[in-house]
Amino acid sequence: MPSHIRSLGSLALALIATMSVTMSSPSAQAGDAAPVGGRFSCKNDEEHKNRVDGDPAHELILLRSKCDGRASGASARFDGGQVVMVELDDLVRGNGTLRGYDHIKYPDGSVQMDSYIGQQTTTVVNGKQEWTAVGTWEQTAGTRGLAGAHLRGTWTAKSTSETEYVIDWEGAPAEITP
Repeated sequence: MPSHIRSLGSLALALIATMSVTMSSPSAQAGDAAPVGGRFSCKNDEEHKNRVDGDPAHELILLRSKCDGRASGASARFDGGQVVMVELDDLVRGNGTLRGYDHIKYPDGSVQMDSYIGQQTTTVVNGKQEWTAVGTWEQTAGTRGLAGAHLRGTWTAKSTSETEYVIDWEGAPAEITP
């Protein structure tokens, strides 16, 4: 395994380990049941593609992205979030499953961590590959104002360039089951 994949893999494992420790603390349902939403403008800053032996159209892609969050109205507390996402894509001809984790730091100092899963579809438009994706997300941990929250929701994403994309997300407090 090339060393650059190991280094990003170590980052992903550290993020997952941190999330696992914080997930073990009890969480409560958020007090405000109002739906929330916003948009992330993202750029891939590290990507490692690996072809699956025996199938040249099948790729496993490990990537890290950084995003700027925007939200307003009832969701204004989420405005200005700085996001780091670590994701593994399992794609055949650009279509398949995305799984990942994000770490969001907000201007008030609170932090939110989420896991997400989705499906990507790639098309060719005017000779260029463009992709869209849809999926779900769930908060796995939070600090400060998000410490007792348990949010979950849906997202849609689309490419805006070869390395940039936008994510529109929405969510609401989730029921906590014992």
